[in-house]
Amino acid sequence: MNLAEIFGDNMVLQRDKEICIFGCGEGKLEIELCGKVYNFISKNDKFNFYLPPHKAGGPFDMTVTLNGEKRVIKNILIGDVYIAAGQSNIEFLLEETADIEYFDNENIRFFTEPNSVDEENNPIHNSADWIICRDKGADKFSAIGYYFANSLQKHTGVPVGVISCSKGASRVDAWTSPEYTNSERYIQMQKVRHNDYNVYKFNHNSYLYKNKLLNIVPFPNSGVLWYQGESNRGNEESVHYAEMLEIMIKNWREIWNDNLPFYCVQLMPYNENAEIADWAMIRSQQELVSKTVDNTYLVTIVNTGESKLIHPVRKKTVSYELANAVRNVQFGENVEYCGPILEKYEYVDNKIKLFFSHALGLNIKGEGLRDFYVYSKDGKALPFDIQIDNNCLNILLTTNLIPNRITLGYNNAPEHNLYNAAGYLASPFDLKLK
Repeated sequence: MNLAEIFGDNMVLQRDKEICIFGCGEGKLEIELCGKVYNFISKNDKFNFYLPPHKAGGPFDMTVTLNGEKRVIKNILIGDVYIAAGQSNIEFLLEETADIEYFDNENIRFFTEPNSVDEENNPIHNSADWIICRDKGADKFSAIGYYFANSLQKHTGVPVGVISCSKGASRVDAWTSPEYTNSERYIQMQKVRHNDYNVYKFNHNSYLYKNKLLNIVPFPNSGVLWYQGESNRGNEESVHYAEMLEIMIKNWREIWNDNLPFYCVQLMPYNENAEIADWAMIRSQQELVSKTVDNTYLVTIVNTGESKLIHPVRKKTVSYELANAVRNVQFGENVEYCGPILEKYEYVDNKIKLFFSHALGLNIKGEGLRDFYVYSKDGKALPFDIQIDNNCLNILLTTNLIPNRITLGYNNAPEHNLYNAAGYLASPFDLKLK
């Protein structure tokens, strides 16, 4: 009998959903959990069997027996499980960050999907253990997953498990099934790929989907923390990122048979190339997905003053933003998790009104609105004055020239300073006026 590697001592099982027990082996299967025994017959080498939903609690032990071979999994909690997925900024380890704050909390557990690969696709297998949140025990776990879990559990009181399933430099297509990536439409969208595709072989042929993601499917969970996009940022393909991400979300929901919430982190500022705003395009595409794909939410850009680092070492703010998003969406708490997002505009009598969502307490930090421009049809920057009226930004034009474009922080390393009362930075935009 071989249970999937995700089943181990100290694990967290998802509450209030059917619990899938899966692995390899054929014959009579018996599972005992919380004083009840469930019997199944595995007719194939691989099995997926579902136990009824359980309430939060623990610790419990679970006994799995196949044809007399017994395995006992100890110290199990039942609570809420989240998948932290994407590329290097969510893979980034706690021990690599600044201002580390350690917690001791028996109700928080972490698991890193152990199957990895080097740049030449040589397989690597790491430790496959659930880690209890104790002092420095989680040093080699995702920093964002770590701070997210501690912030969320403090507010909900429910056990929390985070599964890190990520790979630095990975592309969205590497996490998507060949059923989708081999379609004519998908191939057309990737006619010109960013250079990362050629540098890292694990980005080819849905490798991470097949060799990493499927190892944890269909382990039930409460949602996905998604932080990725840098490796799809080339100008030619970044305009298609929203469609590619939407396809991946659809794909994951299908294989889990669950309309999983996706909490998407907007790319942080990175001063790579001021002449090419491909990071800005990815941010716009991430925002578009949050507006057009059901049960998908945007955690807006965070400026930690580290735009020279592709891996910012200050991870707390974005982690707490993610926790707030889950508190708002899953628990119905009235807590903000997002910065102002432009929704629409009105242009009347030399006055342009910009309307935002998530804009309670809309404000400008510091002197004047930075990294904000109004352009005429010939690309000339126009003079203007600014007024804030509730969730509305009023632009008072001081010229007779007709504007046709407004931008806020629309570059690789935004420096704008438009916030809401919760202290979250506005999502950058490039608005074309009709």
